[in-house]
Amino acid sequence: MYYEVYVDVLFVKNLWMNGMLLLLTAWADQEKVKICRIAAAAVTGSLGVCLMYLASAGLSAVHYVCGSLFLAAGMTKIAYSGRKHFAGRMFCLYMESFLMNGILRYLEQFHPMSGIWFAVFSSISAAVLMAAEYIWRNRKRDRMRTLSVVLHHGACRMLVEALYDTGNGLYDPVSQKAVSILDGKVLEELLLESGKERLPRFIPYDTISEHGILESYVLDGMELKPGEESLWIPRPIIARMPNKSRQYQLILHRDLLSS
Repeated sequence: MYYEVYVDVLFVKNLWMNGMLLLLTAWADQEKVKICRIAAAAVTGSLGVCLMYLASAGLSAVHYVCGSLFLAAGMTKIAYSGRKHFAGRMFCLYMESFLMNGILRYLEQFHPMSGIWFAVFSSISAAVLMAAEYIWRNRKRDRMRTLSVVLHHGACRMLVEALYDTGNGLYDPVSQKAVSILDGKVLEELLLESGKERLPRFIPYDTISEHGILESYVLDGMELKPGEESLWIPRPIIARMPNKSRQYQLILHRDLLSS
């Protein structure tokens, strides 16, 4: 029993797959894409696979493994500049290949993987991986932007979960101090338990979808814990959140962690 392998078809298939895998690796690593380098790396990998198939009669399993590692290293070196993240990018390339092949094997049950269908199914696989990586990266970024904050006001000390939001650029028009936004229910509890007189300020705000006036207060202090060390913010201005947040009780101003 034997199989006929057309080298030109093998070359084109590998060229297509290598190109998508290299682009996915760049996407996952947030590496700037250079099409010429990606194309050169994809061609090199495809040629290497074709040569391995042509010499398959004299190659053992160990030779295949070593050859695959050598090709992956060569493709990574050609496609991406710099040596700092070389090992990580090479590992990412292998993982992208493993995941894409898994998706292709699943899709293969719906239609034979030949001709235009190979291009269609491989493109779908790449799109699925890109979407998964996008969601994972956003969740990771959100985790890095969350921190614990202790609000101090009068006799009350309250621990809340906060989001450091680079999109919050609200300032008090009088003092020009940064304004953070606190969930209305939490703010009411803080003011009630503080035992201090309420002295509200009113700050205008504008967003893409709405505009209005926010009720705000000057607290005694706010303790931020972005890491092992704490950061003390004296007399911060906290405004009532116009809409209830689903995840975070406090939306910090973008200037606070750099102050």
